[in-house]
Amino acid sequence: MAERVTVIGAGLTGLLLGLLSVRAGHRVTVVDSGLHPGEPRGLMAAPAAVQQELQYHHVWRWAGTPALQAYAEQVRLGQDLVVAAADDIGVPVHRSDMATVTTDGMEAFWLRYEVQAMRAAGLDPEFTDAGGLPLTTRPQLLSPDQPVVDVTAFRDGLLAAFQSSGGEVAYAAPDDAGTGWVVSTTPEPVFDRAGIRARLRPATWNWVEFTADPDAMPQRSMSDLDDGGRVLTVAGDRAWLGSRNAPGLDWLVRHIDGVTVRNQWQATTTATLDARPFVGAVGHPAHRRLVACGFDCWEITLGAAAAVQLLGVISGRDDATLPWQPLRAPRPAAVARAAWGRVRHGLKIHPVTPFPRRG
Repeated sequence: MAERVTVIGAGLTGLLLGLLSVRAGHRVTVVDSGLHPGEPRGLMAAPAAVQQELQYHHVWRWAGTPALQAYAEQVRLGQDLVVAAADDIGVPVHRSDMATVTTDGMEAFWLRYEVQAMRAAGLDPEFTDAGGLPLTTRPQLLSPDQPVVDVTAFRDGLLAAFQSSGGEVAYAAPDDAGTGWVVSTTPEPVFDRAGIRARLRPATWNWVEFTADPDAMPQRSMSDLDDGGRVLTVAGDRAWLGSRNAPGLDWLVRHIDGVTVRNQWQATTTATLDARPFVGAVGHPAHRRLVACGFDCWEITLGAAAAVQLLGVISGRDDATLPWQPLRAPRPAAVARAAWGRVRHGLKIHPVTPFPRRG
């Protein structure tokens, strides 16, 4: 049955959900007063990679093996959707190896836990001493052949496909929005009936798009755990660097020769405390209010998976899967271990940080 769907936010998640919904026969309006086609502002330029900082370790620690395996399954689903959508709208998909790296001994400790978690999730990363990056690292945790797209071209292609399929883009919600489904895909939900905002951690990412001397260009993408985190996305002779804490130009100048800056922008996001996004209903199901947020910088894959999940709910499918519902709690054993880790570190019983740094 055709439904009235109003999607708040014309980012990657909102436009993917809008496109999937309108192609499923629903009447869809995507609402965004700050949409700027052709400009990357507000977009996260991370790779569409299965490897994502220390996400798997965090999920495993807080929610256990079933949640970990569901997370990995959804990441792969989102990655496949991104590749298929890019092919559909004519946006090139590049491939590069994805490395998680650190030069900090305390942070390198956590790579061992991340590879254990990824293997428990059915993934097969490997450690390597090979270079490919413009800095000296400890052994890199590597996933080969990960897809990369230009997120500005990808967003603009989704927008054009959505409109050509009959979708509507508006600056304000339509008058009849309350009669159907309303989905918030903004970093913080526009409605909050489940205490979501209090469980989100906001962050501002500073992105730089650049080219460099051919001999100095990085050969692989990376997430760098040092200094609160940075992400490097490489697509042939172009690259994007995102930094959580500060603009990345100083890092580029120190590490890469012949840098030419093509663009700079900021983008706000939110992350959840247990690394799993919030995707699902808020309030009573009869109110038909849905959220999709908490993706940190990994929206291109996690947001794509969220779009598929929410389309199942909107379309009334009995097999709709919602592994990231907002109403959830961490395992008591995980809370106890985290508390003991903090006490142990505070008393200097163990020198390793009780939590990996995340911003």
